[in-house]
Amino acid sequence: MSKKLHLLVGAGSVVLSGFMMLAVNAAEMMAGPNVVNVVATEYKFEMPDSIPAGPTLFHLFDNGNELHHMTLVKLEQGKTLADFAALPPGPMPSWAVFVGGPNTPVPHGGQVEVTVDLSPGNYAAICLIPGPDGKPHVMNGMARAFTVTPSSEARAMPASDLTLTLTDFQFSFSKPVTTGKHSVRVVNNGPQLHEAEIFKLQPGKKGEDVLKWMEGGLQGPPPGMPVAGIAPEEKDRENILQIDLSSGNYAILCFMPDANGKLHAMLGMIYDFQVI
Repeated sequence: MSKKLHLLVGAGSVVLSGFMMLAVNAAEMMAGPNVVNVVATEYKFEMPDSIPAGPTLFHLFDNGNELHHMTLVKLEQGKTLADFAALPPGPMPSWAVFVGGPNTPVPHGGQVEVTVDLSPGNYAAICLIPGPDGKPHVMNGMARAFTVTPSSEARAMPASDLTLTLTDFQFSFSKPVTTGKHSVRVVNNGPQLHEAEIFKLQPGKKGEDVLKWMEGGLQGPPPGMPVAGIAPEEKDRENILQIDLSSGNYAILCFMPDANGKLHAMLGMIYDFQVI
């Protein structure tokens, strides 16, 4: 190899190394998700009116006496919470896009953390869990409008060590679930709207027992307690769930209704698993 060619190769290596260092430095400089604390009680959400766009970690506290979750709906085409509230029962219009959010922790101080990548626009935070009167909490006023504003700050979604895939009508983990803290990427491969609610089961109980208990109006001792989960999200959406699991038996259920009105859990969307 000629001396000139040696110099060219050397210069190319220096340039390539420089680009690689810039890429690494850019990744290191990228901030983590914006953190938004939300307090749920009967029947309202306490949260900011405005949130910058990008990956957002919602830290939901249930300080109420009832079960609550936070379903995030992006209102497109200039629609507002008033338009959403005026919708009749039935299929959702295309401008109401369900993007996930933190699903149900236990009441009286339970917490759950979920990260969602938010694009700018109008949003509604709603609770679809039924109250003692049988009506979804949103019908009792548990809805909150907020705006996601454009942001130039580079933020990254959290890394994940597990993937939970939702389909019609089943759940599947990418690998066995172990005790301890996990960052779970929850992906809806649809095509229907799905949610994931994780329960820690009482000894000898199954996910089917949770479904029967809920169908029976929450009467009697619960066969399991809610731990955390992902609120309803559309096909091809994904959220990151932060969760800390102790050993025991668990079940995941989807309570979204099918076109025929049956809950997905009634159609087999229940997954029992063990954490060792």
